[in-house]
Order: sequence, then C-alpha cells, then structure tokens
Amino acid sequence: LIEKSLLGWKEVEYEVVRDGADNCVTVCNMENFDPLGVHTGDSIVVAPSQTLSNYEYHMLRETAIKVVRHLGIVGECNIQYALHPQSLEYCIIEVNARLSRSSALASKA
Repeated sequence: LIEKSLLGWKEVEYEVVRDGADNCVTVCNMENFDPLGVHTGDSIVVAPSQTLSNYEYHMLRETAIKVVRHLGIVGECNIQYALHPQSLEYCIIEVNARLSRSSALASKA
C-alpha cells in the first residue's frame, strides 16, 4: 500500500445510472465547497460543480462511465474523486453502488 496526501485537492462526485442495455447517464456532479480533508458532513456540497473546467468535467465524467461499466454495476452508482487544483491529476477515492445522500439533498436545493 502506497499512501499519498491529497489534502487541499478538490473533492468531486458523479452520480451515474446504468441500465441492463449498457446505457449510462450522469445524473449530476457535485463538489465540496471545502477541499479534501474536511469531512463531507462538515462541508457544503454544490451541485452542479462550479469550479471545474469543461475539460476537467468531461474527463471525470468519461472516467465515471468507464468505471461503472468495468465494474459491471447496473443501477445507481456514486463515484468520488480527488482532483488536484492546479493539474489534471486525479484519484478515485470511493465507488458506491448507490446514489449518495448528498445528491438527494442537492436535488432539493
């Protein structure tokens, strides 16, 4: 196991739904107002993301769809990323075969 500090990186999430015919849609993407290192429950979630460039948005979206297909997830999925604020470097920090609680809250905002 190799560990690397991601403190200060942006925390971004994508909600993806895939059906049995392999159709995928990204329902929404969100970002935490605070950088990685501040617990999500203690941060503000903004949907849709406001600080991603068009390139960053599509790069992470395409990756999310590839991951869902690779893992064979059918239904809802939440993928959380850490994105370096000054480069295109990113890490997948969590994949959940369910929608996140944040998306339910953000959809009511």
